[in-house]
Amino acid sequence: MSSTKGKTLYFNDKSMDYVTFGKGKKHLVIIPGLGDGLQTVKGMAMPFSITYRVLAERYKIYVFSRINELRQGYTTRDMAADVAEAMETLNLDTAYVMGISQGGMIAQWLAVDFPERVKRLILTVTTAKPTQLARERIEHWQNLSQSGNFKHLMLDIAKHSYMQKSYQKWRLLYNVMGIFGHIKDKQRIDIQSVSCLKHDSLDFLEKINCPTLIIGAEKDDVLGVDDSLELHQHIKDNQLTILPECGHALYEQNKDFQKRVLVFLES
Repeated sequence: MSSTKGKTLYFNDKSMDYVTFGKGKKHLVIIPGLGDGLQTVKGMAMPFSITYRVLAERYKIYVFSRINELRQGYTTRDMAADVAEAMETLNLDTAYVMGISQGGMIAQWLAVDFPERVKRLILTVTTAKPTQLARERIEHWQNLSQSGNFKHLMLDIAKHSYMQKSYQKWRLLYNVMGIFGHIKDKQRIDIQSVSCLKHDSLDFLEKINCPTLIIGAEKDDVLGVDDSLELHQHIKDNQLTILPECGHALYEQNKDFQKRVLVFLES
């Protein structure tokens, strides 16, 4: 039986929440998206292990948050260096790495700056440089988070991340349960938002040498599907999959998503 654990890692005056689960011998590192700015993975071990149960059958999975001591001006490249340090601290010499949305931005830098750590790379609904659409979305969320309007923020993220049918269900659940919460740390979401807006790895993508799978969503209303095509053009050894009838939150919604990842990892 695999144990599902949430822990905090301490290294070089930094601390990072992470969760680990799964049964396999090989390691898969998952770097989550901008939602990490609202809540770290602390307490999320169970939901993650359910979401990724297909992959957890074959892999020992680590999901890393951003460090807790984020400071102004912290970039996606800095965040990648933190993931590399966390891997080193846990003796994960090398792993398969999957980055989702902002996590994909971080994963690009991890593969560029620490190539020895990344055996294979999966870039999911992510970008080398945010488009106008992405900038508008992120800036809007940044404003909502800074004004403390948690309810509107969550509903807006859901509206643009899920397909209409799922969104209706999500909104109902949200309203019934009254998960209005509050934003624990406005600075954290702000720093992460800014790091997305400033992310630009375009000139470095050719340095990615490991086999890469790029997964885009046809109906991505956060980043747009063109960003996946752009990554496809710039990374040497890659396969591109665009999942039809899928929004930005495809990893939660699409049953084929994990199967597609498995095929790539085992090919």
